[in-house]
Amino acid sequence: MRVVVCNKYFFLNGGTERYLRTCLDSLPGRGVEAVPYSVAYAGSWESPYSRFFLPPPGRPEETHYNLLQPRPGTLLRLLGRSVYSWEARACLDRLLDHLGGADIGYVLSVYNYMSSSIVRSFRRRGIPVVVRFGDYNALCANYSLLRDGRPCRLCVRGNYLHGLRHRCVKGSLPATLLRTLGLYVQRGLRLFLDADAVVAPCGFMRDKLVEGGFAPERIRIIRQPATTIADIPPPPKGEYIVSFGRVSPEKGLDTLVAAYQKLRPDVDLLIVGRSYAGCREQLQAMVHQDCAHRIRFLDFLAGEELARCVGGALLSVVPSRCYDNAPLSIYESYGLGVPVLAADIGGIPEQVLPGRTGELFVPDSADDLSRRLGEMLADRPRLARMGGEAQAFARAELGLDRHLDELTALFAELAASRRSG
Repeated sequence: MRVVVCNKYFFLNGGTERYLRTCLDSLPGRGVEAVPYSVAYAGSWESPYSRFFLPPPGRPEETHYNLLQPRPGTLLRLLGRSVYSWEARACLDRLLDHLGGADIGYVLSVYNYMSSSIVRSFRRRGIPVVVRFGDYNALCANYSLLRDGRPCRLCVRGNYLHGLRHRCVKGSLPATLLRTLGLYVQRGLRLFLDADAVVAPCGFMRDKLVEGGFAPERIRIIRQPATTIADIPPPPKGEYIVSFGRVSPEKGLDTLVAAYQKLRPDVDLLIVGRSYAGCREQLQAMVHQDCAHRIRFLDFLAGEELARCVGGALLSVVPSRCYDNAPLSIYESYGLGVPVLAADIGGIPEQVLPGRTGELFVPDSADDLSRRLGEMLADRPRLARMGGEAQAFARAELGLDRHLDELTALFAELAASRRSG
């Protein structure tokens, strides 16, 4: 079976790309030929198929919106990628011609820099399409169901003019208009709505997609794999707690900093990850002088370096204020035997078993987070027991083998249906 896996980035940008790399490395062991289709950015992984990749909207090193220079050709390409890109389709068609076809098109994150138009190239050839949603890009202009720092569901049912009225993309009317137009085209052409199958990581995401018009019978809940169920020896526990992942406003890290300074525990706080929209600088400005030596900010970590950092923590904090559906940081913490204190919002309550693998707190409440954090740190034996149960849960429910079993079974089912008529 041959599966073409589509994603706008082909380098380690975040959780989606870690997942992409895992699929490309692991699926061949299950008899699946996994072929990547991406954008040819500088720093991309090597691939024999990279000559078929889509040229970037700007220069190869301009990998994100804030790096793009406002040249006429760049803006025109970005407009096409955000709404409907014939260029993206043409490059994918050349790849499919070279391969002699495919059995499945597996679509990950393609908005803005690649385009959902590629779904039409698969459909024209009768190739079943599976779309995996890690965020709300099909339902919301800014992908997060967040407006003015608060959860929002105004656009879920398809009236994207709400997002335009509130300038939900970076506070910019032109950027929001572009995304809104893309959403209406995507919905009008049913590029994602008519996908043969949709993979959702949790029940909350499934429910939002159904509310947005997706057929419930086409949605499969396949949990994220905990890829840090590590072979490395468990590191010794340090006197610190950790929060890791994307450092951006919707992740609620300001609530964590406020709660930590309110409690002033006798342990350090490590905030680890790549900063977006100046979020790290804003958090650093919140830190009181007498806490500056205890609150530490580390850049993006990956692999064993990340595993050692997280595995040595007493607990991991996930303070999201948005409708996070299935944060990888929870599963990765579990895989390393670290309990989680997380906001009770979105799909997070489906992941955290209170009193067993961690605890939940009221989202955006520094008072409740401070109280819960103090309770957990006050009982170290209980923390250790929760960490053990978290790791056992990860091994039983979140292993890569289980994820790949469910995913390849879905691929096989769709491929067999195609062959039968």
